Amino acid sequence: MTEIIAFLLLIAAVTIHAAWRGGAPERCAAVAMLLAAIATSLTDLKAPLPFRTVQWQLVWIDTALFAVLFFIALTANRFWPLWIAAIQCLALGAHASRAFATDILPLAYWFILGKLAYPMLLLLVIGTERHHRRSRRGTVDPQATTDAGWQGSSSLDATAPRQ
Repeated sequence: MTEIIAFLLLIAAVTIHAAWRGGAPERCAAVAMLLAAIATSLTDLKAPLPFRTVQWQLVWIDTALFAVLFFIALTANRFWPLWIAAIQCLALGAHASRAFATDILPLAYWFILGKLAYPMLLLLVIGTERHHRRSRRGTVDPQATTDAGWQGSSSLDATAPRQ
């Protein structure tokens, strides 16, 4: 139980960091990941012998999170959302593998689902910091980071000032 509380505190800190220093894609991804973590912690995984079968509650939570992250990856002018969506897709692959191959060890299924969030959080922190540094240098289009939409010009655009 303490690991769950520690992880929720970690993801809350990352969400606060993204809200403070990030643009709209960073904030949206952080909130989606926080909501998914809260929803996951509220699921009933206390059943005898969890992870011996597909955890359908987690499948639906992971699918919803993937949909949000995939949408961010398609619309944001950043590269990190592609990586986070790909890692989330691995979680969906773990669910599918467990559904089709019942001889997968429950420990392996649990480990894959439980540990994929950490690299996702690291990528979100890195993406937030890179956005913050670009915005401090003035190479971020203010229209690209508003809450209304984030499809503005990229910081790699030829018209953006270089420093």
